[in-house]
Amino acid sequence: PAGAVPLGLKQNVHTGGAGIRTTISGTEPREYDIVIEKADWGSTGTKNMVIRITDPELLETTGGIVQGMSGSPILQDGQLIGAVTHVFVSDPTRGYGIFAENMYEYSAETGG
Repeated sequence: PAGAVPLGLKQNVHTGGAGIRTTISGTEPREYDIVIEKADWGSTGTKNMVIRITDPELLETTGGIVQGMSGSPILQDGQLIGAVTHVFVSDPTRGYGIFAENMYEYSAETGG
């Protein structure tokens, strides 16, 4: 399909630059810069990686991860590697993401 992004396997996820695709104004999503600070490849829950928002526009507009961003795709090296799951209450510029591979495996197991 047009605009399809390949699924990135969790072993290919690495610390460093990435992006989240989200909509903060209007109706069209766009990509904002983040950094993956930590990845826990053995984790099976919803907190597989720690992300930090670095995009100046997103930080100025929202102050970080806000309600409604959960589920926003995380992209790295042209691949869908995960989605935003939680924000750090103590630091809204940081939060957790789940690996796309874990989401896919859970979906296959539950038939959904």
